Amino acid sequence: MAKKIPFRYRVYCFALVMSFFTSMIVSGTVISLRTSALEGFLHIWPSSFAIAWPIVFIAILIIAPLVNKFLNVFIESS
Repeated sequence: MAKKIPFRYRVYCFALVMSFFTSMIVSGTVISLRTSALEGFLHIWPSSFAIAWPIVFIAILIIAPLVNKFLNVFIESS
């Protein structure tokens, strides 16, 4: 069995994977709504995704703990 990543890196791994898919979906959706040709989409999307991904990664690292604290006020713990 392959060695697993230590638990202390879980937050960063979560943010990396979540930001990847979020940036891919949102940038792809917005560009597809703004361009009519597939060629235009394929030309614009990679650079838009490359700009969005680090921004979303940092945002998740900052915002996720705040959202969890906020939700702890309203949701009972197990």
